Amino acid sequence: MPLLLLLYMSEIKLRFMKRALELGEQVRNKTGDNPWVGCVIVKGGKVLGEGYTQSTGKLHAEATAIRNAETKGHSLAGSTLYCTVEPCSFRGRTPSCAKTIVEKQISHVVISIRDPHPQVNGEGIRLLRDGGITVTEGVEEQSVRRSLQDWLSGWE
Repeated sequence: MPLLLLLYMSEIKLRFMKRALELGEQVRNKTGDNPWVGCVIVKGGKVLGEGYTQSTGKLHAEATAIRNAETKGHSLAGSTLYCTVEPCSFRGRTPSCAKTIVEKQISHVVISIRDPHPQVNGEGIRLLRDGGITVTEGVEEQSVRRSLQDWLSGWE
């Protein structure tokens, strides 16, 4: 792939991840024991949906963004999802975001950091990859770690 194209693609990933980070910041310290996560779903350079984690027991950022996109009538097949933290892999108070992403046929997931929760920590990524989804890790990682520093200190 030509260098110019790679640089352009990297810039796009940064732009949408920065937007996801902004969304998460809107609910800083308002998500109970969950991290304040932001999510953006994009297809063809167009934002289909956005979301952030709701209060305890309510929708996570990915589910909120999916609902937002579908409410607008968008198909998510072939889209890219940008999320500040790895999608959850298990059903707790809410359904597994990783499984929902696979069901919606999203083709690429870009995350900043892995979720350190012992039931997730790479398992969400494994579920996505097993479902045929390309996963890119580490985009804007330092910015997200700074944002979630207080929450992360309880896990790391």
